[in-house]
Amino acid sequence: MVKVLFYGDDFTGASDNSAQYYRSGLKSLLFFSDPGEAALHVAATRHDVIGVAGTARSLPAESMGEELLPIFRKFKQLGAPLIQYKCCSTFDSSPRIGSLGEAIRLMRSCWPDSFVPVLAATPEFGRYTLFGNHFARLGNDVYRLDRHPTMSRHPVTPLSESDLSRILAEQGFMPERLVDVRSLDNYAGQATALAEALGGGDSAVFDGLNARHVTTAAGALWKLAQTRPVTAMAAQGLGYGLGLYFRETGMLDVPEPTHRLAPVDRLLVLSGSCSPQSAAQIAWARDAGFIEIRLSPAVLLDPGHADLFQIECNMLAALREGRSLVVYSASGPDDPNITRLREMAGDKAAGPAWLADRIGAVFARLARAAIERAGIRRLVVAGGDSSSFAMGHLGAQALEVQASHFGQNAHVGRLRSTDRAIDGIEVLLKGGQVGAVDLYSVMRDGF
Repeated sequence: MVKVLFYGDDFTGASDNSAQYYRSGLKSLLFFSDPGEAALHVAATRHDVIGVAGTARSLPAESMGEELLPIFRKFKQLGAPLIQYKCCSTFDSSPRIGSLGEAIRLMRSCWPDSFVPVLAATPEFGRYTLFGNHFARLGNDVYRLDRHPTMSRHPVTPLSESDLSRILAEQGFMPERLVDVRSLDNYAGQATALAEALGGGDSAVFDGLNARHVTTAAGALWKLAQTRPVTAMAAQGLGYGLGLYFRETGMLDVPEPTHRLAPVDRLLVLSGSCSPQSAAQIAWARDAGFIEIRLSPAVLLDPGHADLFQIECNMLAALREGRSLVVYSASGPDDPNITRLREMAGDKAAGPAWLADRIGAVFARLARAAIERAGIRRLVVAGGDSSSFAMGHLGAQALEVQASHFGQNAHVGRLRSTDRAIDGIEVLLKGGQVGAVDLYSVMRDGF
């Protein structure tokens, strides 16, 4: 019977979240859109965790209700004790775009008496919260969120604040209290006691510097969820911590999945990310023998552009020769493609969803051609927003996790689709900051 229901505000983060539950042995299924009541009810009888991936991270705040409320209302009918809005572990959001405060308000409209925990910490992935301030690792260095080289310059949601309560307050929600590292250390191994301490409250931000902290927090939230609804604003650390808590307490007594990924002879990478890490990965792949194809703004804005036909032909020729490819929209935050793309899009680029949808449509066309005409069986799609739209345009309905490389925080799954050409294709949906520089070689060569 289903234990957790979650909505992921982009596809890459949602697939990572699903993988964190799966790694402990919880049966997990991720839908790529609202599957309808009947499909959700069937899945709830077969899975411990069900997720629905969406595009809320790229939506204007005033449009988020149209996306979220139909899903939340279906979730409520299933009666799961814990609901998670899976946010990015770098808390990507703003009052105008992808507002996490608005997401909390919408959850509260369906579960008015729920306790709202805010748990952004994902220590294994280099995301830490200390005394309410959030930090993120880049390479070997850890930066406060508002000083992070990527997040402080994010093209859509740049962050000028690191205090999670203040970020949410700017978006219309003020957490009631902070559960800091001292409290988490004091309550280690005492989930019931911490749940009782939280039980009469409204909401709390949780610190997290290590696995024990997130496990203590997750265990307390699970205990609390047995007595009142819990609607968590949480990154993937919640799934990791909850799985550990279930295993430690004997609630989950099944073998842990083994994680092995066979090599493939060719890999197609489609990168819609403009992060520095994605740029480094593209450069590594080029040096490792991948062919690179840079997409012009004109092609990205028009999936029917004449130049795209030639790009498709070049891609197919390389794949048929046994070569791997990286096709990308930009290389790093300073790539002139970004400015040029926005200038050419004009007023249509006022919201990130429109551009992400255009890029996703181009990626879906190239992916389908590679699958149907070159026999590709494994893809990497980089960029949280563009990957979301790419899966939608491709016709994929769901994802089942197959294998994870936890050192790279990379999770490969099999697509599920009524389209036989797509069903069973292996895919890694990768956020811009996910993975080491050699990630694409690892995805080709296996682990």
